[in-house]
Amino acid sequence: MAALANGFWAESKAVHSEHEALLADLDELEFALDGLECYSEVFANLATAGQVLACGGRVAQLLPAHFGHEEETVLSGVAKISPELAEFAAEMRVQHDHLRARLTDFCLALDHLRAGDDLGETLYELKERGKAFTSEMRSHVALEEQRLKGFL
Repeated sequence: MAALANGFWAESKAVHSEHEALLADLDELEFALDGLECYSEVFANLATAGQVLACGGRVAQLLPAHFGHEEETVLSGVAKISPELAEFAAEMRVQHDHLRARLTDFCLALDHLRAGDDLGETLYELKERGKAFTSEMRSHVALEEQRLKGFL
């Protein structure tokens, strides 16, 4: 079994804190998505759309850095401990790539909302993509936290 690098425990605590902040952002984003009406004729409250744009933008800005930080520190560290953890770390990297693609799809829907494209279709697409992304992201974080419980 390989020894963990100096600073590993501090980095793992930082990643855990990032997960907690991310989950709070996902809560806020889901709440805002739930408030979106998917019919342009009832889309009168721009505050909810603004909340989706702000929170979605924040997640889009922070998530790539979180994935990079986690891959370079925690996942690289635990991958050296055992073949099982190496396999888990590889799977988490694959999931990160998938989630990056989901995030890109969601960001495209955010761009359509900013542009004012066909509001009925845009809101439907934004809500669908946003809900799919937040659901997958929650599952991913829960799996990491559960599997790496002793490290995070």
